[in-house]
Amino acid sequence: MGDKMKEKIAKLDKVSIGLIFGIILPILGFFGSYFVKGGNVTFDEYVSLATNMNADQQDILIFCLIPNMFMFYLSNFRWQLNEFTKGLVGVTIVALIALILMTQL
Repeated sequence: MGDKMKEKIAKLDKVSIGLIFGIILPILGFFGSYFVKGGNVTFDEYVSLATNMNADQQDILIFCLIPNMFMFYLSNFRWQLNEFTKGLVGVTIVALIALILMTQL
């Protein structure tokens, strides 16, 4: 990777930017999951599947976190953005706790 690219990526090494990415990526993952797993249901029905207790809820919500896992790999192992990774992991842990509470209660 070139020096200019490393400099640009190093500017992203802030906890706040990791938090922002950690919030936005699951939202994008939800929209992506609709196109992959939605089948022949409308978007409103898909949102209802994700928010109401049913067999598909956990699959949909876990699929939303896949972009965070991919970004974790890049930010931690490839780019060594430690502060960014802290923010990303913090949001992901909170999201996982919320997911567990939603699916178990």
